Amino acid sequence: MTKTSLDDIAQQIEAQSQPPVHLWQPEHVGEIDIVIDANGFWFHEGERIMRDPLVRLFASILWAEDKEHYLVTPVEKLKIQVEDAPYVINQAEKVDSAWVVTTNTHEQVIVGEKHPIELRKYQGQALPYVRIRYDLWARINRSVYFQWVSEALEYGEEHNKPKSVSLNSGNYRFTLSE
Repeated sequence: MTKTSLDDIAQQIEAQSQPPVHLWQPEHVGEIDIVIDANGFWFHEGERIMRDPLVRLFASILWAEDKEHYLVTPVEKLKIQVEDAPYVINQAEKVDSAWVVTTNTHEQVIVGEKHPIELRKYQGQALPYVRIRYDLWARINRSVYFQWVSEALEYGEEHNKPKSVSLNSGNYRFTLSE
């Protein structure tokens, strides 16, 4: 079995086409009763959207502007509610020397300058978030957070460094706590 390299993953990510939401300026602006809860689940009129392909389609046309979130098409821009971040990172894998993370909508990014980690307050705690695209962010879920903290502590012990809660993804260094 051939091991996938970071270059292979980067090419796969680049090949995934995204609608050009950033180019669309529809005249019709409104609202729709869609909520993304803090766990990354999508709801329409109070009912959870269970069809994964539909959630992924909506996620592909998501746009953030002035701290509001919208579903955007060439003909309309509909405001939705997002409780925290629209995405949740539920998987992380170290490939070569970089971290590849996967969102709840199956989108992958490589943590680095283009997809930085930022600490934000959520429910009174500073938690890491990663930028997915535009101004759309994903909160790192608990299991990935613990995976990263464990990796950071192991690295510190192996290299006789003081206990640090920072990691590298390629040449990009990020912190997991304040």
